[in-house]
Amino acid sequence: MRVGTASRHLLTAFSEIGSPREQVEKDAKPMFPEILPVALLHTLVEPPVIPVGLDAYRMWDRWPYVRIGARAYMRSTYDRTGGNESADAGHFLYQEADDFNVTLDVEGPGILYFARYNHWHGSPWHYEIDGTDHIIEESSSADPEHPVEGAVFMPEHLLPAPLTWTWSTTKGADLMWVPMKFEKSFRMAYSRTHYGTGYFIYHQYLPGARLSQPIKPWDGKTPPDKDVLDLIARAGADIAPKIGTPEGERVGVRAMTGEVSLRASEPVAVAHIEPGPAMLRAIEFSAPRDRAVEFGRARLRATWDQRDHASVDAPVALFFGAGTLYNRDDAEYLVKGFPMHVRFDDERVYVACYFPMPFFRSAKFELIAAPGAEPIKVRWTLRYATYTGPANHVAYFHATYVDHPEPELGKDLVLLDTREIEGGGHWCGHFVGTAFIFSHDAFLGTLEGDPRFYFDDSRTPQAHGTGTEEWGGGGDYWGGRNMTLPFAGHPTGAKNADVAKCNEDKIESAYRFLLADLMPFGKNAVITLEHGPLNDSQEHYETVTYWYGLNSPGLVLTDTLDVGDPESEQAHNYHSPHASAPATIESRYEWGPDTLLATGGRPLKKPRDFAEIEFQAEADKTYTIWVRGHACEDILYSDDLWIQFDELIGTNQRGFVRAGHDRGYGNWRDWSDEPGYGWGSARPKDPLFTVRFAKAGKHRLRIQPRMHDVALDQIWLSATQTTPPIDPGPRPKIPGNKEEIVLDASDVTTVSGAVTAIDDPDTSCGKALHLPGVVIHVFPPHTETERHTAGTSEFTLALSPDNLGVLLRRTLDYAFPNQRAEVYVADVSNGDVAAFQKAGVWYLAGSNTCVYSCPREELGATQHIVQTSNRRFRDDEFLIGPRLTQGRPAIRVRVTFTPVQRPLFPGHPIPQLAWSEIRYAAYCFVMPKPPTDQECMEHQK
Repeated sequence: MRVGTASRHLLTAFSEIGSPREQVEKDAKPMFPEILPVALLHTLVEPPVIPVGLDAYRMWDRWPYVRIGARAYMRSTYDRTGGNESADAGHFLYQEADDFNVTLDVEGPGILYFARYNHWHGSPWHYEIDGTDHIIEESSSADPEHPVEGAVFMPEHLLPAPLTWTWSTTKGADLMWVPMKFEKSFRMAYSRTHYGTGYFIYHQYLPGARLSQPIKPWDGKTPPDKDVLDLIARAGADIAPKIGTPEGERVGVRAMTGEVSLRASEPVAVAHIEPGPAMLRAIEFSAPRDRAVEFGRARLRATWDQRDHASVDAPVALFFGAGTLYNRDDAEYLVKGFPMHVRFDDERVYVACYFPMPFFRSAKFELIAAPGAEPIKVRWTLRYATYTGPANHVAYFHATYVDHPEPELGKDLVLLDTREIEGGGHWCGHFVGTAFIFSHDAFLGTLEGDPRFYFDDSRTPQAHGTGTEEWGGGGDYWGGRNMTLPFAGHPTGAKNADVAKCNEDKIESAYRFLLADLMPFGKNAVITLEHGPLNDSQEHYETVTYWYGLNSPGLVLTDTLDVGDPESEQAHNYHSPHASAPATIESRYEWGPDTLLATGGRPLKKPRDFAEIEFQAEADKTYTIWVRGHACEDILYSDDLWIQFDELIGTNQRGFVRAGHDRGYGNWRDWSDEPGYGWGSARPKDPLFTVRFAKAGKHRLRIQPRMHDVALDQIWLSATQTTPPIDPGPRPKIPGNKEEIVLDASDVTTVSGAVTAIDDPDTSCGKALHLPGVVIHVFPPHTETERHTAGTSEFTLALSPDNLGVLLRRTLDYAFPNQRAEVYVADVSNGDVAAFQKAGVWYLAGSNTCVYSCPREELGATQHIVQTSNRRFRDDEFLIGPRLTQGRPAIRVRVTFTPVQRPLFPGHPIPQLAWSEIRYAAYCFVMPKPPTDQECMEHQK
């Protein structure tokens, strides 16, 4: 077969310009500058070895090395509709049996590096590796209705601490970091489905990638090596090479020490290391214990090689993993992490970081005290060693700080967007963790937000979790308790504001470090976090994102085929004889909730819709707050509103704090099953809402809608009524009575937006205040053109001949379940199509229809609830090794559909099966450029 005319023209065009990158990505530069020394050139072409399996831990000093050809994915039981159903439990790809509920299904070689479950729920778990079913369980699963402390993973000798921890230690989760290799396939399934949340991180690799060891399937017999267990057990200690030790002598460690005095807002130079190239191995600071909080508010800044932008610029406490250095429980460690620790003794606080940090010419460190701070004397130590490897094998370390004082309703918090940071452009590197403050008010309900991470232009998150404390290694908000582990923790923050000892104790923070389960990218990374269950929280977040990155691509887009576009199909010689005609689909990607109500988690600071009332009240008198109203819609959680008094107006403060899920004032459905108006306050199971005023006289309250439409008759501030009113009718108003203050629509002084007074004979004054729920449309659907086939598709894609392999991305309609195809590749360099060679199997489990099961009882029967989301668009990836791509300006790809005849659950009809095609994009793996030409020259010298 010969390449079509349009495809030959495409090849000719690329051969004329020398590299397809120059056409598809005009801002891409040649890989190797002409002045680069020839002696160094050969060391730059071959990518570095990727540590895999247990090597990913024992070779932790290679944290900065780029991972060319490694891809990370994080799957979970997230609510497919973008919501927070049962706190994201129970959403399964499919059910093969009532005791085999599948959460993860992968084909091809790879390694499961991490799994997280809520307590023991779901156990026993099936880990099906290359077709062999291994049973992994937690000891509580023997009697889940009576769990006991000290639970362990089983078989315990195969899944030991510190690579596993259970809820006794984590305060709510079962965590597993034991690498599980698979050569052909991996499936994870839950035997039980009550509260079955989970998220899982696995890696897959480019065929032919340079791995530290071969991928052989986990045998279910061999425990993790002792040296790795001992290494992780050293978390909290100084793990970096030291002067005078064999390891320190081997790498040539040098040290610098000193003391600086910090003054308010003044940058103080800590150290300037030159010349490089070198690898920083340890950063340690200490300050007097009684100045710990002030020291934690200072900022640490690090700049590599005199670059225009600092790569580390973050508050000290948060950089080292804690939101504050306030030590509420007088603990030895706030953070006892593997790469970070925060430790106290009787006299001082010590903070340390052991992330290896390479530089090539110089490294500059500064500290800046917070505004208004008194002088603090800080001791410091830096240790570093000569770096002798290729300049483009390692990436700079970055700690990107972002303050999020007012999260935008409906929009994920953006913790990192490498397209915008430090001058933007393309970056090759990997994401290695976060430390974050999620509340300054000890409010844990905001933790329902899901993490979502996007790499290399993908519009589908390659990583999608189920909640924020899950990301931080916990479950059920850690029960409000603190904990610290080598790679995850909740080091600071009280259970709620009522028990907080001071304002610093209200700072809630968590951390998550990624080592074996780090997430590589070759072009860009966008790290986002949902705030609250529906992106509706208004808590004040602060985040630090840890990542390694070189400002040069390691993945380059070289060609795109738009299926259904006649010109694009012709140019790529697209041929799919059994494909459907092009059709337009209107749908969405999985980007969280597409609509939400304006004020779910907190009142708005600047609401559009509100009413205000002025009234007289006594000082130092406790008034119980009663609200007479009713829900206008038959919707769950539609029966309350917000009330704020005096100085809280214009803030997002509720005026009360309660651990767990937050609700407003009223809650009439909880107080009575009768329709129509009734009295309510907080929910019956919670303490009643009260208010006290510091001074007598005139006061003001503001009313806002919380979720759905409600009608409000009266607000009754009572100094005597501390039990629910028996009579559901209106309360009589007594003018001048400051013991029983009764307010209704006739007392309103200000009305704004859609709040209106409506006629209602069932109210005290003949009118009610109607507070409408305000719906925000976050992202509308969009259209794509799609074909699908039950046969074979072929097309030609242009490459960069100097590629190290190809990432093939497909945009598809996820309505077709379990899409599977065999992929073949042929060389078309000379204009003819050579023999096709198999590249592997491309498989995407599940669809936008999942099966939901979350029975109320621990041992409740598995449910079979079918749920279909309005998100049909998805981007998916397939890796083609260099054996089939290297040296070729283009390849011919053949995709042959191989249907998977699997029902959603036994007995459920199998829908139409097909291979969906909207778009194909070819990304070539390449080695990133060294940081600068001059730095490479310095390095070679």
